[in-house]
Amino acid sequence: MHQYMSREELADIVIEALEVFLNHILYLRDLYPAQIFKKRRFYNAPVYVSIFPPLNSYIHNVLRTARELQQRGVLQCVILQFYHDEIPLNECYSFNVTHFEADGQMMYEAQSANDKFLIEFEEQLRSSLYKLAERLKPLDSLPKSAKFKVALNTTQEAFMNLSHNSNYQDFPWLCDGLNSERNKSEIALLPLTRLNSIGLRLNLEIF
Repeated sequence: MHQYMSREELADIVIEALEVFLNHILYLRDLYPAQIFKKRRFYNAPVYVSIFPPLNSYIHNVLRTARELQQRGVLQCVILQFYHDEIPLNECYSFNVTHFEADGQMMYEAQSANDKFLIEFEEQLRSSLYKLAERLKPLDSLPKSAKFKVALNTTQEAFMNLSHNSNYQDFPWLCDGLNSERNKSEIALLPLTRLNSIGLRLNLEIF
């Protein structure tokens, strides 16, 4: 008899991976002084995480919302966008999340043995982090005083629910024109890395 992971446990894994990637990208792109990041190991891979309270608070609030959307199956994409003087730069990281059905065949095959999943996921994540670091090295430095924001792609109904949820009044969300601002015919996508485990795919791309 196999013990399947709950939707909550899977959401925790996705959000934890997103937290690691967001921190690691901000560190690799030198958006903040290196001193505000602390090196630690995550799934046996060296990563850098912020110890700067304002940045940590922002990431925490973003991912708290992302976790709720992921649990409800309405989180479509998490986007990290760099911009300068309020103008988006041509550097945007898109984490596309593929959802699953709890009783589907994919879940059965992926979770047939918990220890096997943990080993596979650890290897995929470690490889993804190494590939990410290598592929960001050739990029030009960001402009001085560049900033970033994180957007969550979801359904209109989910957005309306969030806007009326008292738990999120201290960190309100607004509709963002990020997608409409892009001329997709002029954008090349470079897939950086992919995680494909336990019935979900996490694609990381740079525009």
